[in-house]
This record gives sequence, structure tokens and C-alpha cells, in this order.
Amino acid sequence: MKFIVLPFVLASCLGLGWAVFVDSQRRSELDLPVSEEEIVAVEAVGLVTRDVEDALELVGSLEAGREVEIRSRVSGQVTELTVDVGDEITAGQELVRLDSAQEQELVRQAEAARKVALAEQGAQQLRVNAAGLEYMRQKDLRSKGVGTAQQLEASQSKLEIAKAELQLAASKVDRAASELKGSRLALAERRIESPLTGHVASRMVQVGDLAKSDVSLLRIVDLGTVRTAVHVGEGDYRELQPGQSAEVRVDTFPGEVFSGRVQRLAPVLDPQTRTAVVYIAVDNSRGLLKPGMHARVRVVLDLHPQATVVPLAAVVDRDGRKTVFVVAGGGRRVRQVDVRLGLSEGDMVEVLDGLDSAERVVTLGSHLVSDGQDVEVVGEPAATAD
Repeated sequence: MKFIVLPFVLASCLGLGWAVFVDSQRRSELDLPVSEEEIVAVEAVGLVTRDVEDALELVGSLEAGREVEIRSRVSGQVTELTVDVGDEITAGQELVRLDSAQEQELVRQAEAARKVALAEQGAQQLRVNAAGLEYMRQKDLRSKGVGTAQQLEASQSKLEIAKAELQLAASKVDRAASELKGSRLALAERRIESPLTGHVASRMVQVGDLAKSDVSLLRIVDLGTVRTAVHVGEGDYRELQPGQSAEVRVDTFPGEVFSGRVQRLAPVLDPQTRTAVVYIAVDNSRGLLKPGMHARVRVVLDLHPQATVVPLAAVVDRDGRKTVFVVAGGGRRVRQVDVRLGLSEGDMVEVLDGLDSAERVVTLGSHLVSDGQDVEVVGEPAATAD
């Protein structure tokens, strides 16, 4: 009989213990408030007044504000390189020179041809002057009855022919000038200049190489302003607009904050990622930022100056309402107060109404108390503005 009763007693004890354990677990998961008769140790802080920002945190890589690849529009052998990687250059500075012996010869020939054309034009002008004098002399003789009409007409014809030939000579001068200009332009093509002020980022050619229109010679970057391309989700895209201020930080210079602004937004979103590219321009007047650096961008979407804030830990969600517990009764009791919240930043949240500036709110222990609960404030850590 003992052997039968003993297992039964053991099973009953185990079952009762398991029921108590399950009930305690259920009560702890429900986070039931402590009875008002109990005194709960809590921590409380005073309200803080500070600026609160609603900001968007983004990441991207820096790239040059302007970047160009230098190429030659004509083919030719590279005879001289005046710059190298890292050199600072100015707009219009000569970078590369190509073999120009043939082009120089063509310029000399064009200059000589223009001189010949000018000389012919001058000689023809003298013929026009002589023909004009002869025509006036024949006209005078005809008026005195000495000359004949045939002589007058012949002199007039010679004058008209001389004028026509002068116009032809002038056209030859214009053509020679045009050919000279063309040959000089061809010579200028052998001298490649920088289109912008910046730095030489890379060099892809050596003296003696053959330059062609499809081969890059140098890469020039303007680092006066750099930019970063960040990808923004469709939920935040509508909050951004060109001109908004931004803060940019890079790992190379910890603690440094570089000012930037939203430069432009892509008009379409990527259907795969549901994000849009947004370009942030960053001032780089000190030349510290370099393309390729990892950048963390913070864009301020909204700013509430001198707002009243409390720690997020002080806010409790009770029955769908946002509430806080205010220390009252000389610091021995708490009072539940419904509040309306605004912007949140970090571990602080703005309180729009419901609290007075002199009140203290419960932080540690706020989920364990109820309205009218007796408490003991064990610490008041200073809440400071960021």
C-alpha cells in the first residue's frame, strides 16, 4: 500500500508546483502594477529645455564635385607632360603637348600664302587707281572734243575690270586668312589644356605614347566642393527637398562636422530597392575631404527650439494613452498625467503639453507604479541637453 500512495503524493506535489510556476510566469509577463499599499523605489528627473531636431541619418561615399577625363581630339605622339598625379592645376593650364611639327609647317605655309594674297591685293589696288586716273583723263579729253568716245569707253571698261579683280584679290586674302586660322587651330589641338581648376587624380599616359580620341590621358577633379550620393527610402523621400542643411562626418576626422546641403533628388525610385538617389553637396574649402571616404550624413527635417523634453523611459503606454508619472506629495507619491508628445531625438522626447516645467517625472520604475502609488525616490540623475 505504501508503494502505491508514495508515487501519488509525489505526482500531486509536482503538479501543484508546476501550477504555481506557470501562474507566476503569467503574472510577470502581464507586468501587473504593484499594489498601492507597497512603497516602490523609483528614480526621477526634472524636465529639460533644449532644441529638438527630427533628423534623417544616411550613409554614402564622397565623390568629387566635378570630374573630367582629359582626352585628345586628334591623334598624335605625346611629346611632353607638364603635370603628374596630385598636382594642383588651374583652368587653362597646359597639361599635355603632342607632336606638332607638321602643324607648325602648315601654319608657316598659311602665313606665307596670306602675305602673297595681301601683296596681290595691294598690286590690284594700284591697278584700280591707275585705271581710274585714265578714265578721268579720257573723260576730260572727251569734254574738250579732243578724245573719242571709243577711247572713253575703253578706259571705263578697264576701270570696271580692275575693280572686279580687286574684289577677287580681297576674296583670296579672306581665304588665306581662313586657312591660316584653321592651321593655327590645328596647331592648338596639339596643346591640351585643363578645362577646370582642381587636382590631377590619375595619369594614364607616358611621354612617347600615342594619344587618340578614345583613350583617356588624365583625370582631373575639383575638390572645392565634394558630394555624396545617398539612397533614401520612399518613406523619407518626401521629407527631403533641395537646399536643406546637412551635417557630414567621416571616420578620418572624428569629431569634425562638415556643413552640407541637399543638392538634388533623383526624380524616380529604383523599383528593386524602392529607394531614390539624393546628392548632398559638402563644402571642402579646407581640402580635408577626399573622394572615396565613407560619409555619415544627418539631414535636419524639423527643428523645435527650446522644447520641453523628458527621457523616453519616463513615457508609459496605458490603455492607448501616453502618460508619465509625476512625483507629488512631497516626493512620496506619484500622479499619472496624460501627455501629448512631439519630436523625439535619441533617448529624449518632446512633451507638447500636460506638464509644468518645475515637475519631476519617474524614469526607472515607471512601468511598476500606478496613479497614487507610494514611492521612494532613490536618485535624481541630472538630465542634460545634448
